[in-house]
Amino acid sequence: MAFSFDDRFLIAYLLVMARAVAWLMVVPPFSNRQNIPPMVTIAIASGLGFLIAPTLPPNQLPGSTAALIGALVINVLTGLAIGFVVFLLISAVTTAGSLLDLLGGLNLPTSIDPLSLDQIPVLGQFYEQIAIVLLFVSGGYLAVVDGFVRSFHAPALSLGTLGRLDTVLVVDFATYFLSGVEIAAPLLVVLFATQIVLALLTKAAPQVNVWILGMPLQVFLAMILVGLGIAVVPEFLGNLITRALGDASAILVGH
Repeated sequence: MAFSFDDRFLIAYLLVMARAVAWLMVVPPFSNRQNIPPMVTIAIASGLGFLIAPTLPPNQLPGSTAALIGALVINVLTGLAIGFVVFLLISAVTTAGSLLDLLGGLNLPTSIDPLSLDQIPVLGQFYEQIAIVLLFVSGGYLAVVDGFVRSFHAPALSLGTLGRLDTVLVVDFATYFLSGVEIAAPLLVVLFATQIVLALLTKAAPQVNVWILGMPLQVFLAMILVGLGIAVVPEFLGNLITRALGDASAILVGH
């Protein structure tokens, strides 16, 4: 069986590859350059290229070298923009874990995140791994890939869409912080109340060494609360993915 490629297919394939590689560079878990081999990223981008390139309208392909270079730059920027939106909102789950580390007493022994190879608090890393596992177990990654494929049916980034990009990013940054607080809020309230009780205990019984009593109590309580509170993460993650895909579409086509 022989395959024949015309010039239009090769140009379309090159444009899809440029956007796919840029997109994979910022979308978790492929955004980690240390643990995800470059060949894996290129292989996934290549597969997407073979699937998407035949669906691009021939009349939308560049007809000159200068237009091709411009189209490559625009597709790279488009891939980075829609990928960053997904990365930002999914990272809200990691932020929730990091907030719990602050009041749970687990922020002192930082560990190395195997995905980013950066130092990250224990619960922050735990919540990040939960989010990645849920992303694949629930089929959320299929929705993310589908959103990327659908981006080719919308106009790419242009000077006219930069205003929408700024607006979406500002709103998403607010959603990122708000979602992180909402995920961790019930647990934060209990841990903060524990610190208030320990402070009152210090006033009532100064002879009690609250430091020796308080640290193990907070860590134990944090572990119990995380075990109970982790149940809300799947629903929040699903809402964040839906929001990310909608915002990525809004960048290109508007509301």
